Amino acid sequence: MISTIGVRFAESPATKYVKTETDYPLDSWLVVKEAKGNQLVQVTKAMKAFKESNLPKDMPEVIRQANEMDKKTFLANQNFAENSKDQVRDLIEQNQLDMKLIDIFFPLDRNYVLITFSADERVDFRQLLKDLAALFRTRIELRQLNSREEAKVYGGIGPCGRPICCSSFLGEFPTVSIKMLKNQSLSLNSGKNLGYCGRLLCCLQYEDDFYSDSKKKFPDYGTIVETDQGPGRVVGINIFDDTLKIMVDEKQAVLTYPLEEVSIGK
Repeated sequence: MISTIGVRFAESPATKYVKTETDYPLDSWLVVKEAKGNQLVQVTKAMKAFKESNLPKDMPEVIRQANEMDKKTFLANQNFAENSKDQVRDLIEQNQLDMKLIDIFFPLDRNYVLITFSADERVDFRQLLKDLAALFRTRIELRQLNSREEAKVYGGIGPCGRPICCSSFLGEFPTVSIKMLKNQSLSLNSGKNLGYCGRLLCCLQYEDDFYSDSKKKFPDYGTIVETDQGPGRVVGINIFDDTLKIMVDEKQAVLTYPLEEVSIGK
């Protein structure tokens, strides 16, 4: 078993686990060693043990608890990155590239700089890389983000009134499909079901298993069923009170029936 602790990295609000031999209190600051460099992180989850086979081989690990110099270096790097954004935007414009700068990040030792951007199409930034290397005098890493990743960086408040999931706790983006909308009888054309990224809300998948399992006991829409008023066609279901809306053929009226009071016609 390998001991880990949950932390939040500066460039990502989601909790990630890193290796540790020592337990640390929540909200304390640590220095973590990654393959690319050392980073300052904050503890968000208590110590937890995992099987070694369930962990990635290149998993970051805690070096030590952060001191005041580490925190000052982190803030200095943040200020330098923020002050450099206008220069980077100017270089993007000079190279006539159709891309939008999102963020600039330095690790504690500034042995590289991560520059994230968004673009509608693939960007040829070979000349930009040379210009950026001359500006920062360190290794440059450019990372293109999709619309969901961009929303994660900027954050915001969702329709539930809470911070959007991707910027608060989601480690990886879930798969969300139109089928999930249909399972929950939600409109395909409603903008209310789209997040800031312009894609379907991640939270649609949280209750999808409940809706999928609940619908298994109901006949499909359009199914002919027998009622006390004669045969009818299913035009609606309510999984919360176990009822069906039936279009009765003889009366051309929509009636509501408990599920146990109808039978599927032949």
